Amino acid sequence: MFDASTYLAITSIAVIGTVHVFCVSFYRRFPALAGWLSDFSSGIGLGYAFLFLLPKIGELSDGLAASGKWENSLFGYSLLGFLIYYLLEANRDMGADNRLSLGLDTAALGTYNCLLAVTVMQATATSPELYVIGTLAYSLHLFGVNIYLYKTHPGHMSGWLRVYFVASLAVGILIGLNADKSSMIYSIATGLTGGVIIALSLRVKLPNRSSMNTKALLIGVVFAAFAVVVTRY
Repeated sequence: MFDASTYLAITSIAVIGTVHVFCVSFYRRFPALAGWLSDFSSGIGLGYAFLFLLPKIGELSDGLAASGKWENSLFGYSLLGFLIYYLLEANRDMGADNRLSLGLDTAALGTYNCLLAVTVMQATATSPELYVIGTLAYSLHLFGVNIYLYKTHPGHMSGWLRVYFVASLAVGILIGLNADKSSMIYSIATGLTGGVIIALSLRVKLPNRSSMNTKALLIGVVFAAFAVVVTRY
């Protein structure tokens, strides 16, 4: 029914989903290590966005323009995703666990999970090693996001939010299975994902410089660079 890459993509997303399930327990048991991994994941997010997603968006834009399907650059969607999330985050109290804050994170991160799953489902690689590296990078990236959410919404993140985020990954799988790889859905999803990842890494996941583990951040950037080189070539 499905080809090998489809099964690999679904397996990859299933593994990524376990981060949502077990992240809180890991943080409670190993807070120091979890803090290091959170800063590390920020570097992964930045490296992945600038070294892989933005060049990929450029390739998609050129391909669509050449086929006459799209006249404008998909970078506009990246900018849109970045601005919407970044500006909304900048205008709220980061420490307030209120309904507005919860609603924003629920909508933004749920959509982000869905877009991420669509992006993974549309991957064309068939090598298990490539999916292993990609899965590790995505999982570590989402680990930092989950840590942030737990600190902001401890009660909700300990319960229903985890189920919601796993469900949003499942929705992304269904969309990815039914979307043509050359369709606008994939192209727009990739563009929006790039913008949201940059916003998450800059605004949501990066702590103040005085409390940030700079080494962990830079190691994360290096890891992202390695993952991009391996998975692209």
